[in-house]
Amino acid sequence: MFRRSLTVKILLAVGVTVAAVIAIYTYFVIRVQSTWWHERTQAQNAIAVTMVREYLEGVMLSERHEEVTHFLNELKKTQEIMAGRVVTPTGRIAFSTEPQELNDVVRQLPAELFAANRILQGTRVEKSEQFAVTMSPVQNHTACQRCHGPGATYIGAIILEKSMAPAEASIATNRNLLIVYGVVIFALVGIVLWLLIVRFISQPVGELLTQMRRVETGDLAARAISPRVDEIGELERGFNGMVESLDLTKRALHAAHEQQIQQASKLASVGELAAGLAHEIRNPLAGIAAAVEVLAEHRAGQDREITQEIQVQVKRLNTTLSDLLNFARPREPEIAPCDLAGLVRQMLALVRADAHKHHIQVLEEIPADLPTINADAMQIQQAILNLLLNAIQAMPDGGTLTVRAAGGVDRVRLTIQDTGGGIPAEIREKIFAPFFTTKHRGTGLGLAITRTILEKHHGTIAVDSEVGCGTMFTLEFGLAELPHHGTP
Repeated sequence: MFRRSLTVKILLAVGVTVAAVIAIYTYFVIRVQSTWWHERTQAQNAIAVTMVREYLEGVMLSERHEEVTHFLNELKKTQEIMAGRVVTPTGRIAFSTEPQELNDVVRQLPAELFAANRILQGTRVEKSEQFAVTMSPVQNHTACQRCHGPGATYIGAIILEKSMAPAEASIATNRNLLIVYGVVIFALVGIVLWLLIVRFISQPVGELLTQMRRVETGDLAARAISPRVDEIGELERGFNGMVESLDLTKRALHAAHEQQIQQASKLASVGELAAGLAHEIRNPLAGIAAAVEVLAEHRAGQDREITQEIQVQVKRLNTTLSDLLNFARPREPEIAPCDLAGLVRQMLALVRADAHKHHIQVLEEIPADLPTINADAMQIQQAILNLLLNAIQAMPDGGTLTVRAAGGVDRVRLTIQDTGGGIPAEIREKIFAPFFTTKHRGTGLGLAITRTILEKHHGTIAVDSEVGCGTMFTLEFGLAELPHHGTP
């Protein structure tokens, strides 16, 4: 649960960052304070050793030696100096705040103490306690030579030691205060950040997720209502727009589905009626055709013309009935490898005379190596013939009929193009609908049957037309699979 919580992730990220910043800040503050305390202690020791040296020089020159020990003891009582010693150049203690150390040899004094004639400072550790050590050389002035002789440049050194415990205690106190302040700041930042996240992120995101779950269950009336103008508000408005689009699309799909169901129901009824009528009409029509044929053989002149016209109309009725039957009860295609180029040339041969009659030039652009397709040859011929007849009928005053074919990687494309008047845009989507026609004499089933044939062959048909420039139908078929020969 915590891994999925955005609030927890943000709080952890910010908490780690704040903790790191506080830790780094505390480290540098303690380091600066520690350096400052050490430098302050050393500066105080330097001042103290200078004062002690000047005082001792005055006391010694006045031959009041007994005051040296008293002065060092008084200096120790101030708690500024933990220990004070006056040593000879050989390291023997001449005066000390610790009486038991008198005449003891401490340590070898650093050579640079007398070589550079300067105050030396350092530290030493004793029993886990750190001391700041300050050394100052004592020169052999002219007044001092009456006791110490003129042979030496320096007659000794002053050593003062001060404990670093007060400084370390102060540093520890400050460190503890900084840690407490850091914890308080960390807690305050965490609380404020948590409140901000809950108020401006968690709550609106939670509300948005609630609405999204409603949409998942199908409730497209869900909306995120928020007056925010930030990124969350933009997200909510985008969600609302998306849901509104989904709602509109669902309504449109539902309406289209209802319309399709009604249309399918109507077509089914019309198909059954058409099939019944076709069977009922076809038999009497065959008798009429036979009778008219007999009459035509025994009539001459004007009567013969009338009987011939009757035969034409009977043939047209037969064609209409065949179209009705093909649309109402189409047979399943018998798929087999077919030579599309041969099928197209056969259909062109059927319509070429009619095309010449209407002064239509037929252009054939079909390659000899056109790939084989999988199809029902008779149904494909019917589809091609329907398109060729439509193209010829679209050019009553002459024009050009162009038939092209080309093979692709996995498809074969066939285009049938005329230079007729074109199809207006407002009816272009209706031309494949059953019983839709703009002709005075037509059933409106030709293109509907053609599209059904292409769909049953898993092919496609598309139309591209411009008023005054003509129309082009594009058909696409799948290639036939080559037989696999086993290795002998």
